[in-house]
Amino acid sequence: MLVDKRGKKYLLKKNVDKLGTDLGVVDLKNKELGSVVKSHLGHEFYYIEPTLYDILKRMKRTVTTLLPKDIGFIIARGGIREGETVLEAGTGSGALTIFLANAVGKSGKVITYERRPEFAKVARTNLLKLGLIKKNQPIVGLDEEFNDDIDIEDGLFNVIMKIGDVREGIEEKDIDVIVLDMPDPWEVVEHAKEALNKKRGRIITYLPYIEQVKKTVEKLKSEGFWDIQTYELIERVIEVSEKGVRPSTRMIGHTGYITFARVPPR
Repeated sequence: MLVDKRGKKYLLKKNVDKLGTDLGVVDLKNKELGSVVKSHLGHEFYYIEPTLYDILKRMKRTVTTLLPKDIGFIIARGGIREGETVLEAGTGSGALTIFLANAVGKSGKVITYERRPEFAKVARTNLLKLGLIKKNQPIVGLDEEFNDDIDIEDGLFNVIMKIGDVREGIEEKDIDVIVLDMPDPWEVVEHAKEALNKKRGRIITYLPYIEQVKKTVEKLKSEGFWDIQTYELIERVIEVSEKGVRPSTRMIGHTGYITFARVPPR
């Protein structure tokens, strides 16, 4: 990634040798990450490795994606850790999938369901670029072959993509965490109860409306789920200047309600 003196960021493919900007052409051939490079007009750029946050803000999207404030809380409050198996529905553009895959690591696994093939294909490209799926790896349930020109040798390769509707059932068993970003998760609760690991299984739902939360919580309680908690996160930037420190007049208010629950032991 290149960052100019204005803070503008340019996310690049690894094989890019030159980049043209309004501040001039930057020659990146034989340049090392972590260095300062200059354009032909003399303007300086930081040449650095991007974080997942940088990539998330610029990746291709088909739907509105979860924001970092919600993604981070899902992983932290959900206790998602290295080596666990996480089942997600739906995939969308793959934003949450990316962070879940990095949380569970190489010894873990993320199985992500999406009903719409056109969305799954976009998400597949995003996951492929980050080495979370292998070159030419198919989407289970989609009768289509892929001929990828991206080939990352040292990736996590820990995501399995599937076309399917978890409302109709969950094939997998002994799942550690189920994350549902869908409008009617109460339709999945009974299936989740059977699929989750009884020792530490958790379910997490993300919903925009409180009426959906109420219906979901009622269903969770009726199926014996416990430790049920619902949260809403607000994000506000703090502005620091010579004049003083104050909260920004703009903020990210409501995006969604996040509900956590544990599966009942047997």
